[in-house]
Amino acid sequence: MKKTTTAALLAALLALTACGGGGGSSSGGGSVGGGGGTPNPSEPEPQPEAGEGRIQVLSNRADLISGGDALIRVEADDPANLRGARLLVGGEPARAELVADGDGGLKGLVSGLALGENRLRVVLADDTVLDRTVINHPNGGPVFSGPQIQPWRCTNAAAVDAQCNQPAEYRFKYVPADRLRALITGFDPMNPGLPASFLDYDPDQPPPAEEIATVTTDTGVEVPFIVRVETGVQNRDRYQIMTLYRPGQPWTATAPQDQWNGKLLIHHGGNVGVSFAMGEPPNGDIAGTAPDGAELLLGDSISVALGRGFMTLSTAQANLGHNVNLVTAAESLMMAKERIVEQYGELRYTIGTGCSGGAIAQQHVANAYPGIYQGLIVQCSYPDVWTTATQFADYNLLSRYFGNQIPEGPEDFVSVVSRLLGSGVIPVAQWSAFYGHLPLNPVLSDLAFFPSASPDQADCPGLEEGVTVYDRESAPDGLRCGLLDYMKNQFGTRPPEVWSPNESLLSRGFTGIPLDNTGVQYGLRALQQGLISGNQFINLNRDIGGLDVDIDPQPARTVADPRTLRNAYRTGAINTAEHLGNVPIIDLRGPDPGLAHDAYHSWQMRARLEAAQGNADNQVIWYGAFPLAGDTVYTTEALLVMDRWLADIEADAGDAPLADKVVANKPIQARDRCLSVSSLLGADGPIVPFTGNLLYPDPILPGLDLSLLPPPPSELGVVVDAVTGQLCGLDVDGLVDTVGGSLGLDGLLGPILNPLLGLADPLLALTDPVVDLQQLLVQTRFGTPRTVAGDDVTTLTNKCALRPVDPADYPVNPLTGVFSSEAFAARVSEVFPDGVCDYSQPPVGRVPTLTWLSYGNAERVITGGQPMNDAAAEDSRSGWATPAFQVGM
Repeated sequence: MKKTTTAALLAALLALTACGGGGGSSSGGGSVGGGGGTPNPSEPEPQPEAGEGRIQVLSNRADLISGGDALIRVEADDPANLRGARLLVGGEPARAELVADGDGGLKGLVSGLALGENRLRVVLADDTVLDRTVINHPNGGPVFSGPQIQPWRCTNAAAVDAQCNQPAEYRFKYVPADRLRALITGFDPMNPGLPASFLDYDPDQPPPAEEIATVTTDTGVEVPFIVRVETGVQNRDRYQIMTLYRPGQPWTATAPQDQWNGKLLIHHGGNVGVSFAMGEPPNGDIAGTAPDGAELLLGDSISVALGRGFMTLSTAQANLGHNVNLVTAAESLMMAKERIVEQYGELRYTIGTGCSGGAIAQQHVANAYPGIYQGLIVQCSYPDVWTTATQFADYNLLSRYFGNQIPEGPEDFVSVVSRLLGSGVIPVAQWSAFYGHLPLNPVLSDLAFFPSASPDQADCPGLEEGVTVYDRESAPDGLRCGLLDYMKNQFGTRPPEVWSPNESLLSRGFTGIPLDNTGVQYGLRALQQGLISGNQFINLNRDIGGLDVDIDPQPARTVADPRTLRNAYRTGAINTAEHLGNVPIIDLRGPDPGLAHDAYHSWQMRARLEAAQGNADNQVIWYGAFPLAGDTVYTTEALLVMDRWLADIEADAGDAPLADKVVANKPIQARDRCLSVSSLLGADGPIVPFTGNLLYPDPILPGLDLSLLPPPPSELGVVVDAVTGQLCGLDVDGLVDTVGGSLGLDGLLGPILNPLLGLADPLLALTDPVVDLQQLLVQTRFGTPRTVAGDDVTTLTNKCALRPVDPADYPVNPLTGVFSSEAFAARVSEVFPDGVCDYSQPPVGRVPTLTWLSYGNAERVITGGQPMNDAAAEDSRSGWATPAFQVGM
């Protein structure tokens, strides 16, 4: 039955009043002056009746909208009530057009939202209303990251305000039909290197159609290979969106051009650092690690993704080499995804890709802000910045002790040589026993990464001239330009009782330190293995010292600030992998004999996943012979496999938790590999190893058509992987299981395989040492100073619990000079009077990592963050991914 409307009730009341009807009232409410009734201002205005339906906010959480617009969807229990529905914002007609979405609802982009709370009201056909509150934040930020880094320099000439805001800009690129000719004609002998894969396209003066390559997307749409590049500014920094585009044709969020498949690839940059000015969005799988133009030879999943119909995204803030702060990185990606949904349309799923810092950014953000990615492709990766910082800090301290440093100038040469000769450790020969790695790795990490930690950098990135940078002697009140102080909102500041003289002088604490080496027995396992002497062990641990709040060496060990340490775990700055079970991960890894990208880190993340969720079934490691990256075709091949993995999850309409769907829908191609040989046998192959994108998706040599080769069964690739895998990890038990299972022969060959499995057990006793040697020499799975000191492969302990010195740790060995365990333990106790690390205990300060923390607004910081109010975000963010990925609130 149709409800009585508020308007009808008001009309009836007015009619009764005008006629003097309704009798008298106890308040004497008769007519005044013979006219109609006068409203009583003390009575509340009648409220319209709530309708039956809802307003969904598709483009982001309803409380995290930015930039003044939002894509919404309206649905009513009775779809007939949507006919002629009107949208109001703050009581005024909205700047939006609601259109039917084909599923019984209405969709539209609401623009012109005011900063702060906005009441959205939809008046339905029966005059009932649906209400929704949306909170809009500045396009220049912050949204949830708290007070922004200052000072900040806008470097865009089109900036209209101090937040660097500017209108979006658009340009076009195209892929030439004859890429070989384009390479030859584009080669510049004065600037050697490969030209970029795309050429500039002018819509007003386009090249002839026959000179533009055509491409068929994965949904079967054939279009010219023309890409629109959108660049703009959000959160005070640049973003870039690219997609196949038909110039001159419309594209709206409710009616996208049909060549877009609804998928998004986010690419990132390498390195680690900070900046006080705008940066550039990275532009390659291994941006920051390889030069521009090298993608044709070294792999280019971005071009492949665009050709298949993906949209691609990169933001300067999500480039770890430009911005070490994982919170502002996540914030920038959130804002950019919101823009994509609002301007281009809803997403099916999002894949990340990137090497080194690009891998850290993905794994950091996916664990602390789940939902931004649905799948990760990480290359030459580390799990996070702040356990890696512990590794690199240890390297720095050990290298200073050994004298394993490059002199900064002639005046340093003598001191370096004197340390080399006076350390008491045999130069080079014994260094690895303490490092857990070849000596080159610590030197490169010191050159490439450690300087970013110093607050007194001579060349503070992005800083305007005239801004004084911190110097402990001459400018104690200067800008601290280092990794720690960039994380002030997350980590917090040091308490007065530990202030340095400069902190006391300024009456404020600097950002706290989230790492510690108190109680660490450097070289313990090397001593136990007889690789170093007892005196070397004692002397180094007595004299190695630590780092102070200025990241300068000090005689005392480094002491973590307790609140900062807890916040590092709480905020996800230390990646415990607690929230990664919902994302498939393909980890691409090659050998690293000392280039500061240890292969060990892939298995470090695997161990963390196993510790957090009991398995690492959502992670796949592809090892290969190409340094760091594994293979030049891996980024492309991983994109294809990840796309298939996510598409299968997307199609799973069951009620299982997402983590279970990730494992249940794992395609056969998503398996551990040791060499890239099976790429010749993949479902998307043949993809020829070490050819980058010269042959894929289309051979650069005209007439060469690899698709004419008959496709082999995908199961054959499993067999190839199992057999070739023996080159870098002999596993007799695993070989039988893998081959038999992949071919479906378990039942048929059970009577034959089972006896073989029984024979494998004694064989493993012989092969296990070979496995360890292969993993070390072939895969270069080295360790760290902390694994040598007794920590396990997860290395999640940035500060250890202490225990008394135990003589059992120091076996008698005349070759090391340990003749009595008890007597040697007494010497160790003099070095460690408070005890030594007990790695069997949980890390000090470890607390659960919380997701989607807010750190305040522009005026107020919430140190360490607080969980957001999910109640205010109901029925929102579903435009980020299809329902199977459970991203919607």
